[in-house]
Amino acid sequence: MPSNVLLPGERLLWSGRPQRFTLARFDWLQLVFGLSWLIATIVVPVARHQSLSFLAWVVGVGGVASLWVPVVVRLRGRRGVEYVVTDRRIVLADRFSGRTRASAYLGTLPPPVVRIRRDGSGTIVFGRFSRARVMPPPSLGPLVLTGLVAVPEAGRVRDLIAWAQAGQA
Repeated sequence: MPSNVLLPGERLLWSGRPQRFTLARFDWLQLVFGLSWLIATIVVPVARHQSLSFLAWVVGVGGVASLWVPVVVRLRGRRGVEYVVTDRRIVLADRFSGRTRASAYLGTLPPPVVRIRRDGSGTIVFGRFSRARVMPPPSLGPLVLTGLVAVPEAGRVRDLIAWAQAGQA
């Protein structure tokens, strides 16, 4: 656990990291659309023995990269994250450098809600789960406000956050 993320007088309640790599619905859409783009712009013309111009290669590869690179960046960002729950805040810390990537005070967040998987891990969001959200957060910072993904013992962590929000920590 990165120890330099604690503020003076702050107590650590829990820390952990995402258990597995998870793809959001939008990530899957980007990967499928990128694959379709790759097939339509490069694979089909090459299979038909058509020579591709430099511009066709740029459009094909550039389109795929613009769709797949953000997914890879999000997954890599989650891989290097450590979730820290204190008696005052939730912190996203960089697991390798120990620096704080983002944090939010518990008093500013709605109550936590959890979706638990069969293995006990789950996603914790603040407020309620929204089916309407298709786009992912633009960066790692908003993950604190939207949720903690693939949290081990998600039910216990949610209860711990709710207990701290109630001022009992």
